[in-house]
Amino acid sequence: MTETLYYRLPWQANTVYPGTHPGQMVGAGHLFKRHEPLIASPDPRRLDLRASVLDPFGGYRVRVYQQQSTVNVYVLADMSASMGYADKQQTLIQLLLTAANSVLSYGDKFGFIGCADGIDKRWLLPACRQSGQVNDLVKRLKNHRYSGSSNGLKNAAAFMPGKRSLVFLLSDCHFPLTQLRDLLGSLQGHDVIPLILWNQHEYASLPDWGMILFKDMESTATRTLFMRPALRQKIMAAYQQRQHDLKHTFRAFGNEPLFITERYSTQMINCYLQQRVT
Repeated sequence: MTETLYYRLPWQANTVYPGTHPGQMVGAGHLFKRHEPLIASPDPRRLDLRASVLDPFGGYRVRVYQQQSTVNVYVLADMSASMGYADKQQTLIQLLLTAANSVLSYGDKFGFIGCADGIDKRWLLPACRQSGQVNDLVKRLKNHRYSGSSNGLKNAAAFMPGKRSLVFLLSDCHFPLTQLRDLLGSLQGHDVIPLILWNQHEYASLPDWGMILFKDMESTATRTLFMRPALRQKIMAAYQQRQHDLKHTFRAFGNEPLFITERYSTQMINCYLQQRVT
C-alpha cells in the first residue's frame, strides 16, 4: 500500500475551486475571514446582528468565511546522467508515485516535468487528476536511461501555470551554483521543496588506499587517482563544503533543502514537511 505525503501550505491558495488548503477566496468554509455588507454578500443566514448594530453607517453586516481551495503540485525532476547513479532513479520513481497518489487523494492536481539537456515532451505531464496518465509515465520512466546534463531545469518554469504551485524539486544538484541560482530565481513565484538525492557510496565508501578510477557520468571524462587517507579526507571535506554551499544558496531564496542520503523514507519526508509549516 502506497504511503501518503502529508503536505500543508504555509500560504493561501488563490484558486476558485474548493479543496483542502487555506484559500484566499471567500465561500463555503468554517474559518471566519471578515465582515462584509449584506449587499456585497447577500446571504441573510450569515447575518451578524452585533456587527450590524455597531456599524457606524447603520448597514447590515454578514459574516464571510474562508474557502478551502485546491493547489497544483508538481514534481520537477533532474533526469541527467548523474541521477542514474545507484538507487537515485528508483528513489525518484518512488517519490513520484507517493506524491502523485497523495496529491490526487487531496483532490489537488498533479504534474511532472523531467529535465536533462532540455525538456523532452515525453516527460511532461500537465497538472491533472488522471491516475492513469501518472501510471503510464512511471512505466516509461522505469525503462529510461538517464543521460546528459541538467541544463533543461532552467526552462521548467515556462511549463508551469502562472498561479502559485507547490513544487517538489528532485535533484542531486551536481551542477554549478550559478545554475542553481538561475533555477531558483525562475521559480520564485512558486513554493519550492528541494529534495537533494545524494548516495553515500559517492564519497563515504572510498578506501584509504588503492587505485580508483573516477568517471564523470555526464561528460564521461575519466580520471585515475591513487587513494590515500589524506586524499580521502579531502574528498569528504569537499562534499561537506558542497552541502554547506547548497544550503546557503537555497536559504537565500527562502527554501530549506532536505538531503536524502539513505534509503527512501516517506516518514522522513513527512517530518520535514511538518517542520516547514510549524
